[in-house]
Amino acid sequence: MRISRFAQTAFLLTALFVVSATAQDVTIAVPHVSRTVPVSTGARALSAERPLIVPDPQAQPRQNLSAPPANTWKLLATLPGTIIHDLVFVSATVGYAAAEGGQVWKTTNGGKNWTMVLNLGYPYYFYGVAALSGKIIAVTGFLDTSTSQPGILRWSQDGGTTWSSDITITTNNSWLQRIRFANAKDGLIFDLADGSAQYTTDGGATASDWTTVVNNPDGGWFGLQFSLLPNLHARASGINFCTSMTGGVRWSCGPSVDSVFDGPVLFQGDTFGWVGGGEISPNVEGWVHVTTNGGKTWSARTLDGPWPIRQFVFLNTKMGWAAGGNLYTGVGGIYFTTDGGQTWSVDVNTGAEMDACDKRTLKVGHQVWCAGYNGSLTGVIYSAVTQ
Repeated sequence: MRISRFAQTAFLLTALFVVSATAQDVTIAVPHVSRTVPVSTGARALSAERPLIVPDPQAQPRQNLSAPPANTWKLLATLPGTIIHDLVFVSATVGYAAAEGGQVWKTTNGGKNWTMVLNLGYPYYFYGVAALSGKIIAVTGFLDTSTSQPGILRWSQDGGTTWSSDITITTNNSWLQRIRFANAKDGLIFDLADGSAQYTTDGGATASDWTTVVNNPDGGWFGLQFSLLPNLHARASGINFCTSMTGGVRWSCGPSVDSVFDGPVLFQGDTFGWVGGGEISPNVEGWVHVTTNGGKTWSARTLDGPWPIRQFVFLNTKMGWAAGGNLYTGVGGIYFTTDGGQTWSVDVNTGAEMDACDKRTLKVGHQVWCAGYNGSLTGVIYSAVTQ
């Protein structure tokens, strides 16, 4: 199976290292690996050579892994052979999930049961799904052919009953990931690994409606989750932390927030924001940083836990979750915070790589869903209702 080669790539990289020495000191740099993604040769590691960090045994990260769960999470559904990368709910009952193998799934009862509404098979890989309304749904991803990886978009105008043919946004070695809209006209798609993005200002119905722009001149990769606010302010991170105040038209980039690299980014307005990250080699761990001044300064790691962080979802500036995991070692779950990410506790341990989350406001309280996949390549959907 394709994914079985991911683990080989990741763990073989642990044997590689580069040593640079001066008369004053010796620095060991190793390839820290965030995750692997499929390509025609088997897998490509999203990694960066960074100094080898030896954990400080005296360090006291601000997390309480022994605290009792604050919310009750339920495993609503399992989907065999499904590697879910994105999730969106258009109401408390209707939601969509995008997965590898050209799969789109739909639920009409809040996530308890799911029906496959699109199944293109491999070499299709869907990494993004967004809803402009209860009926208008977009999915993004790429084709893993033997010669190239064109980035594609498909639309449904009837809630997933029928779908458009492929709309080719990029033509070569472009792994389109998530698609997000600030409103009905302004949308943004990120390329996973070549430092580019695509934006639209007129809804993105056709290929000509999208413009490709270089968002990271260094050409580095980004995490799956990026932040696009209604005021068109966008942030994304990975090898570099990049910002656009123009809905993706123009970008500025700087170093990653974490000294290794970053992953998911979420901003709650222009003041409060969170950056996560993690690696699967040489260690398996994940981290979170917090800003309360729009990214002018960032905290040290407020979470340094046993699995990579892949996704944030927050109800307000105080209450939220950080989800993640690593399917190769069978670790994963969802952390919870009530103080804006300054401290965290484990809300649920899923043993699966949690890749995507969404939320909806109920008549009383809120419902949160998180989806991922485990080492058996089975999709899992968890949910919690909170006040």
